[in-house]
Amino acid sequence: KSIMTRSLVNHLYQQALYSFKMNQDKCIQERLDMFNKWILDLESIGVIIDNEDQALLFLCSLPKTHAHYKETLLFGRASLFLDEVHAASNSN
Repeated sequence: KSIMTRSLVNHLYQQALYSFKMNQDKCIQERLDMFNKWILDLESIGVIIDNEDQALLFLCSLPKTHAHYKETLLFGRASLFLDEVHAASNSN
């Protein structure tokens, strides 16, 4: 029974992360902090999300008001990692 319960909890956390949308009243750094908390919560229950997938999930969670930020980060790249998103947010 505990395996089934754990699996359900994992699924619910993942579903919440994939449908997560950020409020427009937060700055990029606050958004990253909130997103990282979700990632750490998932890791604590055994769900590991690839770093590149984390970066894309984060960018997809941003509201339309940050379209330029997303386009700038993705322009000319074959891949993007969450630490690169962190570095870009710290340089602003």
